[in-house]
Amino acid sequence: MNDSAYYLESAQSQAQLPRRIDLRALPLTLGRGDDCGIPLAVPRLSRLHARFDCRDGSLWVEDLGSTNGTWVNHQRVNTATAIRPGDILHFADHEFRLRRARSGTAPSGDPFSPETEVSQQPLMTSFPVESAAFLEVLEQGLVEAHVQPLVRADGSLFGYELLGRCTHPTEQLHPGKLFALAASTGREVELSRLLRRRSFEQASAAGLREPLFFNNHPEECRDMDALLAEISDLRQLHPDLKLVFEVHEAAVTDLEEMAHVRQTLRELGIQLAYDDFGAGQARLLELAEVPADFLKFDMGLIQGLNSRESGKFRLLKALSELVHGFGIRTLAEGIETEVEAGLCRELGIHLYQGFLFARPRPISPAGE
Repeated sequence: MNDSAYYLESAQSQAQLPRRIDLRALPLTLGRGDDCGIPLAVPRLSRLHARFDCRDGSLWVEDLGSTNGTWVNHQRVNTATAIRPGDILHFADHEFRLRRARSGTAPSGDPFSPETEVSQQPLMTSFPVESAAFLEVLEQGLVEAHVQPLVRADGSLFGYELLGRCTHPTEQLHPGKLFALAASTGREVELSRLLRRRSFEQASAAGLREPLFFNNHPEECRDMDALLAEISDLRQLHPDLKLVFEVHEAAVTDLEEMAHVRQTLRELGIQLAYDDFGAGQARLLELAEVPADFLKFDMGLIQGLNSRESGKFRLLKALSELVHGFGIRTLAEGIETEVEAGLCRELGIHLYQGFLFARPRPISPAGE
């Protein structure tokens, strides 16, 4: 393989990087160190960040234990990974596309043949900017806590749901965008923990004594022991907060593990809520075997609720009667109209959340 025929093309918005970086004399290292074959004095790269090599006629990239990671087509790589022209590579938040020089030649059947570039799309120009901002959010903790009130049927305040918002000075990254960027770099858990930690800190500083509902990212449920350990640490830091942990009713499918979660939370003085109930297949066995303290009906069941004769109303009626039979308090979220709220009151739903009552707002300091 003629390795000099391949190069990295940087995204147009990355003015601090050369437009083209030739891959010559493999193996070749990339990083901030002067001893690297590709020295790049740019933020967030590690001194020795990644290595390119040729094996069995293919080009490979390997992360060298960098702090901010190496990705191929938005998948973080921890072992040597084969790459081919058209692949998108990220080193930290710096984006490149692997190209093969048009002047090069390749034997028939070579996976690096120029023909592989025919259907490629132009390089993205917005992702690197947002990705850089996202890494700044993580590194500098550029988030703050918001709360949305939960009210009783009579409109009186019961508690709040803790929500996180980005405070980056130049990029407006709404929660959906934040988690999309986190997913593209495999850092959902890190972002979720940052938001949770900041929410607890600000709720404690504000002296909130009402029940506070907080949630987690589904990726965190892949290591429930680590999630519970982190919650335990936060509980020790904030012993006076009245906490309710929201878990998606389909996130934990093992009854034994779910029972362990509930028991651990009880030992920490934290209540349990099943979130988004009714969004998919309602897991009724968990309700019977591992009942929660609260159950939040998915907003898809609530929004557009306009008649006692509607299918939504009949389904919600059957589910709420079942849940109440287990002694679980119910919460309807996403309420936007008086009609929706009135029909939920008829069903005896205990708690209400939605724009009809209040939008999320920053936590006010104590005394305000």
